Amino acid sequence: MKRSLVATSRRTVRRALTWRPKQRGTEAIDIAALISPLRYDVRVRADFFELLSTRDREEPLEALMEQVRHGSYAAWFAKIAMARFRPWVLKDEALFDSQLAERVSTARDLYWSFRDRGFDTRYPVVLRSTSRPLAADTGAVIRPRTHVGDGGHRLALLLASGGIAEPETYLIDPRPQQIIDNTVRLFSAEDVATERYLGFIARGYLPSDAAVPATSADLVAAVAEHGGPDAGDEVAAVLAAHRREWGIDA
Repeated sequence: MKRSLVATSRRTVRRALTWRPKQRGTEAIDIAALISPLRYDVRVRADFFELLSTRDREEPLEALMEQVRHGSYAAWFAKIAMARFRPWVLKDEALFDSQLAERVSTARDLYWSFRDRGFDTRYPVVLRSTSRPLAADTGAVIRPRTHVGDGGHRLALLLASGGIAEPETYLIDPRPQQIIDNTVRLFSAEDVATERYLGFIARGYLPSDAAVPATSADLVAAVAEHGGPDAGDEVAAVLAAHRREWGIDA
């Protein structure tokens, strides 16, 4: 699946104007913590790869599509991949289905290549490092940290197969870049108090063995206690931004 010509042109110009050399990874990264709170789409793609681990390698694509069409992977494809890069596809049900099938087929090939040969270090994941607080596209201000850049499917493969990105699997791009919040697009107002939503947000701020807070207020309090007031303010800002996007009064 290719980006639209306009999206590709903008991306090319942006890269040319902001180019800086990428840096090799130096430490193992906990992917679950890396992708929280903004990139739930990586978790969705990891879930898809976990689904593939239960399916027969020679299964016809259409049989797999029956499982995928109404699940979270198709939701990611529609709400993020297509909505951002090829919105016209969403107006044509048959075209959308063919594009989704192409994406599923490509992802399945990637999965079996990974199973057969391991991670191909010739194509590392690109992460982005920020040196100052930046606002996500939903308005929440995020403190300096490392974010997901390019290679979401490859990162999802690593998440599904152990959860750690070793130094040889990624590069760090220090260029300034807007932070995108895909989490808000894959959950909804009905999910605001669910363990899956709160647990995903918590993973970026609390230890992996911490209990999932029961409410948003409990989550903010737990983060502030563990990481300090600034961390508590940040997660409160993320939760508030999601509520605004979902049309929920604070």
